[in-house]
Amino acid sequence: MNATLPAEPLRTSASTTNTPGAPAATNQLLARTSVRVAILSVLVVTPCFWQLRIQAGDLSSHLYNAWLSILIGEGKAPGLWIAPQWTNVLFDLILSGLMRVMGPWGAEHVAVPLAVLVFFWGAFAAVCKVSGSRPWFMLIFLALLAYGWVFHMGFMNFYLAAGLCFWAFALLWRPKLRSTILAIPLITLACAAHMVPVAWLAGSIAYTWIARRIRPRARPILMISALALLVIVRTFLMAHFPTRWSAEQMISMTGADQISVFSGKYDPLEFILLAIWLSLFARSVKHRRGGRLMLGIPFQLCAIASAAVLLLPGALLLPMYAHPLRYIAERMSLLVGVSGCALLGGVVPGRWEKLAATMLLGVFFSFLYADTRALNRVEDLLGRSVTAVPAGARVISALCDQRGDVNLLAHMLDRVCIRRCFSYANYEPAANQFRVRTSGVNPIVVANDADSGALQVGAYTVRSYDAPLYQIYLRGRYLDLRLLQAGEVTGATCFEAIPGFNDVLHARNHDSN
Repeated sequence: MNATLPAEPLRTSASTTNTPGAPAATNQLLARTSVRVAILSVLVVTPCFWQLRIQAGDLSSHLYNAWLSILIGEGKAPGLWIAPQWTNVLFDLILSGLMRVMGPWGAEHVAVPLAVLVFFWGAFAAVCKVSGSRPWFMLIFLALLAYGWVFHMGFMNFYLAAGLCFWAFALLWRPKLRSTILAIPLITLACAAHMVPVAWLAGSIAYTWIARRIRPRARPILMISALALLVIVRTFLMAHFPTRWSAEQMISMTGADQISVFSGKYDPLEFILLAIWLSLFARSVKHRRGGRLMLGIPFQLCAIASAAVLLLPGALLLPMYAHPLRYIAERMSLLVGVSGCALLGGVVPGRWEKLAATMLLGVFFSFLYADTRALNRVEDLLGRSVTAVPAGARVISALCDQRGDVNLLAHMLDRVCIRRCFSYANYEPAANQFRVRTSGVNPIVVANDADSGALQVGAYTVRSYDAPLYQIYLRGRYLDLRLLQAGEVTGATCFEAIPGFNDVLHARNHDSN
């Protein structure tokens, strides 16, 4: 029987205004909903405050380059300049504006929770519109996605653009003049953040508009046409640009891979999430009948997004950039995950799904707490090491994460160096993807993307104009510091950054204790 019960319906003024006492009941409902939203908002941003610093990969780089942009404006960063860029800049503009007022810590702890709330509630708005209900249970899955792989890689412009696009999608699902007008500024802001979610939004709305104007039985032809268009786009991109594609992109087709965040211990959680979603999908098929479900627009949008993850290149180098746009499939899996939640939003979960999802939520965030605590300890030790170098010195890190696929420590030095030193391996200025750019050899950062990449993997040969250049590396159980000479190769020292095995790691100045 559970499978036949609808989720909590959306209340409308039309259903309440003709009932005695309706205004009071409506106000009471709105008050309860507002309180619920406020409480849930506090809970969903709690992981942004449970450690001293938010550990999210590229976030450290965003913070550091926001600080550099301020130095450029003050004329204190020779060789760097601000490009008049219209996309991939929104989060950075927010950070630099906040940093001028409240410093790095304040900017980080306002901008990131803001992005989380935009994403979380934007995704929920999209789920509500597609399902025609208010399925509060889906917030468990949206919380998992909100703190998933994309967030912890620090792809904040993409993440913020996705949230804005979900809000716009909710407004345009059944567009009216007012909702369309409201969607325009959201889409404009999303374009300033990142274009990939905007492309998803444009394709989804266009598909929805066409699908509603043809008979449901003709929609499979439309879906096949959309898949054929994806193949054409894939062929064009791979023929005209340097690309990389891998069959491993199949892993990202469900969106469940978003919760495989740091280490292998998250992998079982991915399978549990996928099992819960498959169970809910089976309930939906049983209730709505498979054929009817397959002819529905939500299912087709989800299937097309999933196919795009597999078919499109996983990395793409555009001619205006020096650094490729990477992890495209992994980023788009976030969109697939939310699309799946929208598809399942009308399903009432059974007892075991509720229990499994609640336990999954608890285990996932317990893992995150322990792992971000361990990463904060490494950053603490980096901070102590940096205090030993002269103010304004060029510093690089030899530290790398033993895992190998994603270096969790690649950009950690960036945040440590704010107001202290210059992170010489900083990749943003040489990538030409961001607004802070380099005009050539300078005392702050390497001038080209290849050198930045070599520094990050420990394969860079120091040149005379790099000196003096300090490197933090691992010597035994200690972080130590050395001054590199021209001709030396930087090298890399790797260790297991998480979980708490880094308790054996110490700063060099603890050696005498």
